[in-house]
Amino acid sequence: MALWILKFGGTSVGDPSRIDNVARLVERHRRSGIDLVIVVSAMAGETDRLIALAQTLAPNPDPRELAALLVTGEQVSAALLALTLHTRGIRSHSYTAWQIGLEAHGPPDEALVHTIDSSRLRSDLESGIVPVVCGFQGVDAAGDYVTLGRGGSDTTAVALAAALGADECQIYTDVDGVYTADPRLIDAARRHEQLSYSEMLELASGGAKVLERRSVELAGRHRVPLRVLSTFAGEGARGTRFTGTTSAVHEESLCGVTLSQSESEITILGVPEQPALAAILLGPISAAGIEIDLIVQNHARDGRVDLGFTVPRRSLADALALVRERAGAIGAEGVISSERIAKLSLVGLGLKSHPELIARLLSTLAAEAISVRMMATAEIKVSVTIPEEDGKRALVAVHRALGFEERGTKPPSRRKRGV
Repeated sequence: MALWILKFGGTSVGDPSRIDNVARLVERHRRSGIDLVIVVSAMAGETDRLIALAQTLAPNPDPRELAALLVTGEQVSAALLALTLHTRGIRSHSYTAWQIGLEAHGPPDEALVHTIDSSRLRSDLESGIVPVVCGFQGVDAAGDYVTLGRGGSDTTAVALAAALGADECQIYTDVDGVYTADPRLIDAARRHEQLSYSEMLELASGGAKVLERRSVELAGRHRVPLRVLSTFAGEGARGTRFTGTTSAVHEESLCGVTLSQSESEITILGVPEQPALAAILLGPISAAGIEIDLIVQNHARDGRVDLGFTVPRRSLADALALVRERAGAIGAEGVISSERIAKLSLVGLGLKSHPELIARLLSTLAAEAISVRMMATAEIKVSVTIPEEDGKRALVAVHRALGFEERGTKPPSRRKRGV
């Protein structure tokens, strides 16, 4: 009998009627003879509500206690769905991370899944019971609750699929797959039938919110069959499927354009040039677990350079504190920062060997009078930072200029377009 892991996001379980809709979908799959493990997020808006509640009493909440508070959101969703399944004659047990031994290591707000004790879930499956597991949460080696970061329920689902050897992991959300751009921002965006893990990883790291980046990494590492679907699309929906094969190998097609508006920029001015400069300045940031994305080093004057880089906006204050301490010690002239930036990324196989596409990206931004602050290129992705207020306008213009709107559920290939 096939085993599927189904994950439902916050909008899918946002109120009692939507929870009942999920229960109907589960019931339909069970009648088809499929074994299921369900993973749920907190109801839409609940995590933000709990954070705001904590901050009314503690402006800078203790990370351990905040994690203990936030995991309650998923516990509500899991218990409510299990109760609803009971009313439909489906035996179901809700589980916290502690109850299934989902151990995660790292910071309380960004922990990584380490091990899972799948014995209790396997026992339920053998008995015909549908387990409903709390996503987003884990327990550390001391038995304290930690969370897996925003979007961490995706990671929970993929980790369970790997541990149980599931035939498919289905991520249900409010969009019916992965598009060439966010369909909530661009009506003409086209849905992909299939993408590779590497393509989706670059889209996710560029700002595509349909899948959490670490869940894609985990799926690729364990070759978990993965699919994104809409909870509200009804029967017959195909969504987007992910495989280990790069879909663009033969067509040389572009995948999409993404926009991230959760970036910040730091520039260290007038640093005396020396070997391993980036390691000296950025090493403490990486050691603190802060992600660094784009890095640009410019030669300034008199043997000095300017070093600029981006970090997540939520990490700006911590990164600045570390940078200022190190920059002062090596004689930098100053440190400046900005939260008012956005990152626009173009994803597609072999971009570095097709400079005409990069030129089209830059000429489109120039025609829109949008200034580029930083730029980084890789084999499968090109990213630029731009003023935050120009983000959506840039996304629409580049998506159109690169031909994503021309036809089909996938953008036309470069070969077919004669590029």
